[in-house]
Amino acid sequence: MPCRRSVLLAALLAALLHHGDSLAAGVPFTKLFSLTGEYPLGASVNRTDYESIDAAARRLYIAKMGGGQLLVFDLARNRLVAQLDGFPKITGVLAVPEMRRIYASVPGGGVISSVFVGLGMAGLSRGHGTIAILDAQTLKEVARLPGGVFPDGIAYDSKEHRVFVSDELGAALVVIDAATNVPNGRVATNGEVGNVRYDPVTEKIYVPVQSNNELAVIDPAQLRVVARWKLPGCDHPHGFIIAPNAAIGFAACDGNDRLMTVDLVTGRTLRDLSVAHDPDVLAIDPKSSRLYVAAESGNLSSFDIEQADTPRALGDVYVGVGAHAVAVDPVSHQLYFALADVNGRAVLRVLAPRTLP
Repeated sequence: MPCRRSVLLAALLAALLHHGDSLAAGVPFTKLFSLTGEYPLGASVNRTDYESIDAAARRLYIAKMGGGQLLVFDLARNRLVAQLDGFPKITGVLAVPEMRRIYASVPGGGVISSVFVGLGMAGLSRGHGTIAILDAQTLKEVARLPGGVFPDGIAYDSKEHRVFVSDELGAALVVIDAATNVPNGRVATNGEVGNVRYDPVTEKIYVPVQSNNELAVIDPAQLRVVARWKLPGCDHPHGFIIAPNAAIGFAACDGNDRLMTVDLVTGRTLRDLSVAHDPDVLAIDPKSSRLYVAAESGNLSSFDIEQADTPRALGDVYVGVGAHAVAVDPVSHQLYFALADVNGRAVLRVLAPRTLP
């Protein structure tokens, strides 16, 4: 007699296949993925958000946005090991193993240290958002800094040792000195910003300015915008990621369901491809050269980016309600989706790709 877990997975897979026929692009779920597990993440909430993997430590960090929690999931044992409270809301999260730190975006509240108020730095926030900084070993909070109006995506510049946080509604990037946990100021973007990224090849910070349909290029040493590149054919770019060792960026346009491939040296848009409806978070598996685009519609678009400047679409599949954020483990190649509400509980749905080279 099959175990209960196997029966449940089989039933879930059948449901995914059924949904995929009607919501995705006609690609059978089992052609691209297998469902490898579903694990409890506590009580259901109205929304989860960004995820970040520390591959060496075998940890997945999840922003349980609606619950105001930062979750810590053990990838080796497939179990939730910590639910960190103290956040009115949490959106972005980034693990930076080099600094032994975890950074979390906390919109709409949080306590800013009186030290920064005394130094006049609280005014940098121009809002009530904060950035929480935690020690990766103890999971204790070591600092809480001004974060702007609505802090969201987070990037780390490994050369300048600076952290850049998208203040989405504040039309700026908030900058933090990662060595001292001190604010470095703000970089105005003149429009609402999407997910920020650092490219070690060009040594620049890139962020889509979604209200202007452009990509802003920031010099992370001088903390200023050095270029603004229009994204023709793109409506409201929010999600963004950079191919490793290629100086090629991918911008997801949630206003018209397009994926733009951008040369990060010239600023030229190289390709314009279709993605699943309402794209949000992007992830890349560098070893298998796979790009994944998760969408608010619950669908996932997959691309082969072995030739980064000419991505090849592999198809769309349905993952689940609220599967708008994805993280991929570079060791196992598995994909992780924190779903806010599945039959009254939050769960982590895990997929394994079937199409690796």
